[in-house]
Amino acid sequence: MTAPPLRPKETYAIICPVKISHFLIAATAAAITSLSLTAPAAAQTAESADDWGDTIFLTFDDGPGGSNTDRILEVLDDNDAQATFFAIGENMQNDPLRTRQVLANGHAMGNHTWSHPDLTELTRLEVDQEIYSAAALLTAFGAEAPCFRPPYGATNAEVDEAIADAGLKKQMWNVDTRDWSRPGVDAIVDELLGATPGDVVLMHDGGGNRSQTVEALEIALPKLAEKGYDFGITPKCTPA
Repeated sequence: MTAPPLRPKETYAIICPVKISHFLIAATAAAITSLSLTAPAAAQTAESADDWGDTIFLTFDDGPGGSNTDRILEVLDDNDAQATFFAIGENMQNDPLRTRQVLANGHAMGNHTWSHPDLTELTRLEVDQEIYSAAALLTAFGAEAPCFRPPYGATNAEVDEAIADAGLKKQMWNVDTRDWSRPGVDAIVDELLGATPGDVVLMHDGGGNRSQTVEALEIALPKLAEKGYDFGITPKCTPA
């Protein structure tokens, strides 16, 4: 599986911005104290087909993404679909109403760092800042998903260790719609219709114009449902 090419780094800050509120700083410190005492997350064993039944796992990165998120939530609701949203801390802080709406609609919200850097290019301290700052805000919103997705899918041994030390499970994907590149609605639909139970599908609600993603979901989800498939939260992101 090939991860998407890196998007320009200048669009993201490298470490947690200084404008974080006093509340968030305090929450971050509390989270670090609490999570640092948690044993590293055990590697998740491969589930059998019986574990996921007829379920496909839709995931959305880089939000909340304004009206893109609104439209995706509407399509998911119309198709009785649950999904996992990997949110960026900065975006959650700037758009608390949509953050709450994702959770209120019954979806999971996982950790996608504070500012979306390539974690493999950071020091361990900076990696921890990215993870724990986002974790503190997720906790403040009431999100309980114990999972993390590294930006760009970029990881190494040190990043994996930091994720585990935070008590989180790394959630990657095995179906990439490449919707971030705006390849056309038909191309996204083709990837979605090729998904089968147990697949984790990568899409985006943030990071740019996602109208193709929305339109593709409107076409593909009813067709997948006709095959007897349903859509749920990934096992790694399901609260214990």
